[in-house]
Amino acid sequence: MLSLAQRLSVGAWAIDSASDPRTELVAVETVRVINSAGDRCCVSVYGPAEAVGGGIAGMAMQATGAAGGLGGGGEREFSVSIRGSVIKPGDAITLELGVGDVSAKVMTAEVSSVQSTLGQTHITGRTGMQRLARARINQVYQNQSLSQIVKDLADQIGVETGEIDTGQTYPYLVVHESRSALEHIRSLAVRDGMDFYFDTDNKLTLKASNTSGPSHTFQYGRDILELQLLRRQAGSDHVRVYGESPASGQGADNWHWVAKDISPFQGEGGAGLRTLTLQDRVLRTKDAADRLALSKLAATQSYATRGWLKILGNPNVKLADIIVIEQAERPELNGRFKVTSVRHMLSKQAGYVTHVGLVSPVVAGTPGGGLGGLI
Repeated sequence: MLSLAQRLSVGAWAIDSASDPRTELVAVETVRVINSAGDRCCVSVYGPAEAVGGGIAGMAMQATGAAGGLGGGGEREFSVSIRGSVIKPGDAITLELGVGDVSAKVMTAEVSSVQSTLGQTHITGRTGMQRLARARINQVYQNQSLSQIVKDLADQIGVETGEIDTGQTYPYLVVHESRSALEHIRSLAVRDGMDFYFDTDNKLTLKASNTSGPSHTFQYGRDILELQLLRRQAGSDHVRVYGESPASGQGADNWHWVAKDISPFQGEGGAGLRTLTLQDRVLRTKDAADRLALSKLAATQSYATRGWLKILGNPNVKLADIIVIEQAERPELNGRFKVTSVRHMLSKQAGYVTHVGLVSPVVAGTPGGGLGGLI
C-alpha cells in the first residue's frame, strides 16, 4: 500500500506528516478551475480548546480582535491561534501532497475565513482570482500588448504573475469599473484563445492552450475509479465577429467610420449555417477579429465534449494538462482530453482521491479559418 504524505503551512504555522507525529490535519479539499473564480482551499484541523499554554495537538481559540473590534481601514479583523501560531486573513496557505515517491504542491492560497468548533478548526483559502473578482479599476491603455496590460492590472491589485504570453497589441483599451478586473482579463484571454488561471504557486497565468503531451495517461482498472463524459453537437460551426469598425483598411490607429459593406473587415471562423455572431468594439483590425472568431469556435467545439474523471490521488495533475484515457470498456470513453478543473480530496476516513474536469482539446488556427482538429 502506498503511503500518503502532507505538508501544510498556514502563515507561521506548519505541519509535516513525515516528521510530526502530532499532525492534526483531518481533511483537505482543494479546487482549481480554468477561467473561473471558483478556486478554493479548505483545511480541517483537529484542535480542541485548551488552557493557554496547553501543549497537545494545538489550541484553536479566538485571539486578538476576535471580539469583533474594528481594525485598520474600518474592516473587521480576526485571528485564530493554532499551536501558538496566530493565523489571520491574507496569510499564505501552501499545501503539498504525496503518494508513495510522488509529491507535488497542489495549492497556494490566502486565508479568507476560519470556522471554529469545539473539536476542529476549518480554514478556507482563496487564490488571487478572488482579488481580481473584487477589484474595480479605471484605466486607459494605448499601444499595449496583452501581457503588458495584464501585468499592470495585476500589479495594481496586488497579485503575482507567472507565465503570460505576449498576445496581441491593443491600440486603445479602456478598463472600467462597470466590470471586475477578472472579467476584463478573461475577455483579453478569450480574444487570444488563452487559458486563464492561477497556478499552484498562486501566480496569474495566461497562455495558449497546451497541445503537447500527453501529460498523463490513466487506465481503466488501474487508475480510474469513476468516469463520465457528455458528448453533444457543438452550438455553432461558424463564428462571425464584427469589430469596432473597418479600421484595418487604413491601419489600427484610425477610428471608426460608417462603411456600406463591412464584410471585408469582419472576422470569420469555420463555415456553416449554425452561425454565432459577435460584436467587440475593442477589436480594430481584421486580424484581431479573426483571432477572436477562431478562439470562440475552438471553445464551442471543445466544450461540446465535457466530463469528469475520479482517480486515485495524483498531485501531479495540473490545469491545462493533456491526459489520455485508455482501456475503458466503452470505446467512446477513451481518448485525449484537456484538464479544466482539478479537485483534490484527502481525509483520514476516505483516503486521497482526485477529481478532474475534462473537455476535448481542440486546436484553433488552421488556414482558412477552421479548426486544427482534435489533437
